[in-house]
Amino acid sequence: MIRWALPAVLLTAWLLGGCTLIPERDAVDRSWFLLELPAEPAPLQAETDRPLAVELGSVRVAPAYSGKGLVYRLGDHRYESDYYNEWFLTPGEQIEQLLRERWTREGAAVELVGSAADVRAEGRPAVELHLLVTALYGDLDAANLDSLPAADAEQPVRGMGRVGLRTQLRTAERSRLVHMEAQHTIDRRSAARLVSALSQATADVLAELEHELLREAEGEARE
Repeated sequence: MIRWALPAVLLTAWLLGGCTLIPERDAVDRSWFLLELPAEPAPLQAETDRPLAVELGSVRVAPAYSGKGLVYRLGDHRYESDYYNEWFLTPGEQIEQLLRERWTREGAAVELVGSAADVRAEGRPAVELHLLVTALYGDLDAANLDSLPAADAEQPVRGMGRVGLRTQLRTAERSRLVHMEAQHTIDRRSAARLVSALSQATADVLAELEHELLREAEGEARE
């Protein structure tokens, strides 16, 4: 056993000294992003001094998009999460935060309240809202990708950043499901461009959501 001691020590020193058989790779920087809504479409402004009362219930995200990695759809049932480009907050946290910021601004058409039932007891219409994010990804043209020599951020691609919401709107008399979706073009496989497209699409669906909330409140007031 003693005869193997010296070779073993030399081998250990060689490995610890950095002479390994594993080729070195350049370090890849990781990046983190947040959805940042553009100025347009702007949040709806109240037309009277009584904005619509909305109780924000659950905010959930479909499992395919609930993680922190940016998600690309590469074809039928082919999704890829980007390990090196991630959300700073989970998608669910971001959507809830955006809604709370949007609906606590002075003059907004929607006012967040703790209890829709308490507001109705005061004689005002109120809506209880539950959200499911059904899409939050970059949809890339698989045929276009296959024709490229490599997945290079400088190579043009055809694709869309897609955002989808399924909402449940509850009033005192009824409950209604509404689905809305928006998309914006991306022309590079670039995390920054994907986040920009998703931010614009998110602004579009939130503006549509506000119209649906006001429409629901008008229906409740007529009944």
